[in-house]
Amino acid sequence: MTFVHIGVFLIAVSFAIFAIYLCIVLTRISGLLTKVGSTTKRMADKTDVSIKELELTIVEARTSATDVQMKLDALNSVVETAKNIGDTAYKASESVHGLVETYAKQPDLPGTKPFVGLIQLAEFTSSLFSTWKKAENITK
Repeated sequence: MTFVHIGVFLIAVSFAIFAIYLCIVLTRISGLLTKVGSTTKRMADKTDVSIKELELTIVEARTSATDVQMKLDALNSVVETAKNIGDTAYKASESVHGLVETYAKQPDLPGTKPFVGLIQLAEFTSSLFSTWKKAENITK
């Protein structure tokens, strides 16, 4: 019977040691969960602040985009005017070219040869410039 009492005593002691060990582990887990909870709360607060700042940034970006769009719309008329001026200059150059060809073919007009040469040089310069501009627009 003594062995039974000794066996029960050993089982009781081992259960007590197990219970103490279990309490220590559960205490550590509780501390860890408390720290995780406080970290999560701080992270949620910081995330809320970040989201508010991001919303303000998006509003400012939208305002800037609207402003840029308005300015681009205002520039459309300027670009159209420049295009019209270029078209008009091209048409004028073509008509002057036609006149110059007419004068160049008429040998009976005295004193027009230097002017014809000057106009032809201006036409050549104009055509070089328009070709350069067209090439520049194509590369863009």
